Amino acid sequence: MISLSKILLLALVIGVVWFGWRWVNRIQAIGRARSAPRRQDGRRDAAAGPAARDARPHPAAMEAEDMEKCPECGAYVAPRSAVSCGRPSCPYGR
Repeated sequence: MISLSKILLLALVIGVVWFGWRWVNRIQAIGRARSAPRRQDGRRDAAAGPAARDARPHPAAMEAEDMEKCPECGAYVAPRSAVSCGRPSCPYGR
């Protein structure tokens, strides 16, 4: 039979497992943060290692492009990188 003491024991076990899991994850996150490489200004870099840092585009190289509404299908597209929507009179057909 299920008694109050069994229910309390089950709740206690679930609570210990839950808080233990959170503690282990917190310790692992602290370990990852300590091993993260630092930038030149002393702050930690979010990317993992020099290869990932070199792969990111430089902020000055990224330019915004205005979106234009396609007169045929009504979808907004970037004119320099647009592809055809499949309709015969699409102006972005390549």
